[in-house]
Amino acid sequence: MIHDNRIGYGTTKAHKLAEKIDKMKGFKSILDKHHWKPGEKTSPTETNNREKKMVRKADIVVRVVPPSSKTGEKRHEGGQSEVRKTIKASKPFIEIFERGARDSPNRSNQEKNYSKRIPVHLKSGEHIEKGFKKGIEELNKKGKKGNKEKK
Repeated sequence: MIHDNRIGYGTTKAHKLAEKIDKMKGFKSILDKHHWKPGEKTSPTETNNREKKMVRKADIVVRVVPPSSKTGEKRHEGGQSEVRKTIKASKPFIEIFERGARDSPNRSNQEKNYSKRIPVHLKSGEHIEKGFKKGIEELNKKGKKGNKEKK
């Protein structure tokens, strides 16, 4: 799970989603809190290594994108770093854009056009879990299309 850990509610929402995913049949989440002790500080190299390990263990990476801050606070770059690690590991990822969240216009074409990226934009009244389920459905559709093309 990738989330903006500089915004407290972003972390809380991602962790709550992870708890719900763990209750779903066939899914198990991997969270940063399983790889870091509370309040633990690590060097950039150690952080990078732990994130790479988490991405390698994952079958699917999920990113929750919050709406832009009203105060103009920028989103944490750590999320983008983890997206790049996901692409490098050739893993599929679901990006759940909360209502009011937008994709960055400065985002690299490699990220925007990554074939295993599933963007899900939540509509009014939809919760993050609904976005996860939509993303899984879309990922399954893409997988079936890929299997047909291989035959």
